[in-house]
Amino acid sequence: MTLFPRIGIRKSFVAKTLGVFAGIAVSSSAMAAMTLISITGASRTDLSDLTKPKIYGGFAGTCTDGGNLTNTCNSCVGDSAGGPKFAPCNANNAYPSLVLTIRTQFTGAAGTSPSPFIKIDSNKITSFVQSVESGGSVLVTQLPWGQLCNEMGSDTNCTANIPNKELVIGIETTVNGATTTESVSVYVNTRYIDATTEGVGWFYTDCNTDAAAVNSGFCHFQAYPGDGKLYAVDLAIAAEKVATGITGVEYTNLVFFTAEDKTGSMSDADIVNTLSNNSNMVTLSVNKAADPPVADDRISGLTNGTRYCAVMANQDTTGIISYYTPLPGTIGGVTTDEICATPSAVIGLLDDKKCFIATAAFGSEMAPEVQSFRDFRNEYLLSNPVGRAFVKTYYKYSPYYAHMIAENEYAKTIVRAALWPLLLFARMSVEIGIWLSLLIVAGAAALLYEFYCRMVLRKRLKGEL
Repeated sequence: MTLFPRIGIRKSFVAKTLGVFAGIAVSSSAMAAMTLISITGASRTDLSDLTKPKIYGGFAGTCTDGGNLTNTCNSCVGDSAGGPKFAPCNANNAYPSLVLTIRTQFTGAAGTSPSPFIKIDSNKITSFVQSVESGGSVLVTQLPWGQLCNEMGSDTNCTANIPNKELVIGIETTVNGATTTESVSVYVNTRYIDATTEGVGWFYTDCNTDAAAVNSGFCHFQAYPGDGKLYAVDLAIAAEKVATGITGVEYTNLVFFTAEDKTGSMSDADIVNTLSNNSNMVTLSVNKAADPPVADDRISGLTNGTRYCAVMANQDTTGIISYYTPLPGTIGGVTTDEICATPSAVIGLLDDKKCFIATAAFGSEMAPEVQSFRDFRNEYLLSNPVGRAFVKTYYKYSPYYAHMIAENEYAKTIVRAALWPLLLFARMSVEIGIWLSLLIVAGAAALLYEFYCRMVLRKRLKGEL
């Protein structure tokens, strides 16, 4: 009772307390960092944030990998394998017997009888295979997807979605009576869509310009011809934007399947009939910050003068492709005029190649001035109905006047002078945005008007001019 008499704490109690803390510090509380090396056997991984690495498993359709249970398989086979033309699928499809393998590095020395473990919801699971590589400090954890799904509250067929569930992989090593625990967390996300019976996730309800409540993701587009490409214009998206309704899973890409007129005489209906989710595929990235949230609306790599038809679908972070364009002739289907178009080398000021008026004025279709007008067209005119109407009107009337300009040097000079202000505005719009450019132009116009009032009108009123 000689120490701490005022608060009545005995020396023996202090000693015991310090001993407890010391024991904790020396034993199992020593938490070292485990490093993630690699993940295989998943539909997709996201390691952009190493503090919260994500694993995705997308289950849509059935496929196997020839007995090799370490690789995903492609369930997007369309009717080439006797299946339906369009069904939910995944080019990196997971399946219950697929083995998810996670390799991690730990710092404990080899030969210290390491004890690996797995935790789900803070509960240790002992039913998976874990081993330490011979002569090293690498822990290899193998988890069949069916077994993992079942442990995470789904079932052995992974038919229930797993929403961003934490999986803790760790190891305990003991040296001289002191135990060190190392672990790393990964977050598992899965999505399942029944690809055997038509239902939710197969086709979207065409929403035109109004989002349909039953939809998920993008649900309307209009095919518009370009030079060697089709533009997916008038894109509309459901009310929940890019969310799938499943925690941890959202849409990341738009996928277009295209088919062409192979004979030069096929009807649009015949072209559509050759489409399937095994057709030529073009992927466009979704940009959530844009409105609509797609960074590029061009379906490129097509041949001018050939008729194409396209079907759109939504791809999520698990790799699953779902919610396809309803085909013409089906319930809720679209028309062939909406999804079919013929790429061509259009003619005009803002054309992708030949620019009659701009080329006549600046001397070459490859001139940088002409390219600036093309960039402005692609970004600001073809993205809205008013701009497209202007482009069509221009294409209709410009060739005649461009021919007159090309034969007269004085006309070329005049047109170049007239185009320079438009060229400056086009370049500003592409670089800094059209609204800021309009603001700058309005400010410049106001300054010029003020200068005119001060220097011209005032002198006229004084009789000096």
